[in-house]
Amino acid sequence: MRALVTGAAGGLGEAVAARLVRDRWSAALVDCAEAVRELAARLAAEADGPVVAFVADVADVAEVDAAVAAAVDALGGLDLVVNIAGVGGPSTTVVATDPDDFRRVLDVNLVGPFLVSRAAARSMIDRGEGGAIVNFGSIFGQQGVAGGAAYCASKGGLALLTHSLARELAPHGIRVNTIAPGHMATEMHWEELRGRAALNGTSFGDELAAVRAEIPLGRHGTGEDVAGAVAWLASADAVYVTGQTIGVNGGVILS
Repeated sequence: MRALVTGAAGGLGEAVAARLVRDRWSAALVDCAEAVRELAARLAAEADGPVVAFVADVADVAEVDAAVAAAVDALGGLDLVVNIAGVGGPSTTVVATDPDDFRRVLDVNLVGPFLVSRAAARSMIDRGEGGAIVNFGSIFGQQGVAGGAAYCASKGGLALLTHSLARELAPHGIRVNTIAPGHMATEMHWEELRGRAALNGTSFGDELAAVRAEIPLGRHGTGEDVAGAVAWLASADAVYVTGQTIGVNGGVILS
């Protein structure tokens, strides 16, 4: 079993990479941060198969193609791709958002998974072995919020990219699904709450408590929570699941 994980250097990506390695997957870890090499070395010490790292910007087609090709060579193919690399983007109104900032969010969060999936799917199709792709969306890809247009647009687009990929790749035995996390205990979320606090004249603690009050399970999600969902989608138990958005959000229901 051979997996490629983007955005693997920290946060949710690191947790997913660690879970897959514990589950005896060989893994290629991709991130724009050099720290991904340290993570790969650490995980490789306890892995059953190879764990390799590649530094690449998922929004750069040449870097993506090179990283995927190198991963295929190193692992002997790919059975799973997990597109986690993403950025939060500006917390500004649409009229106050710099178009370059908007484009950068789309480039990383939407074009990035497109490029990675395109390169990986080509290899999967050529090998004829099937496989799975898991894209990381968000609850904010299911409903827009004020001050988050770029992020919401990128994640909403990703959910529909998943639908198209699922239809196109099904004849090749490749399943494609989206995981939509919500209220995760990550630095990206903490930064969002700090921005809210500054805007509302409140404290980080106040904003944290307000969010947790909205979560039926009463806590923020963890990397292990989403890693479990990835492990299931990649397993034989999910062989009839494709084109779906799986919410991992503590029970938050959008209206």
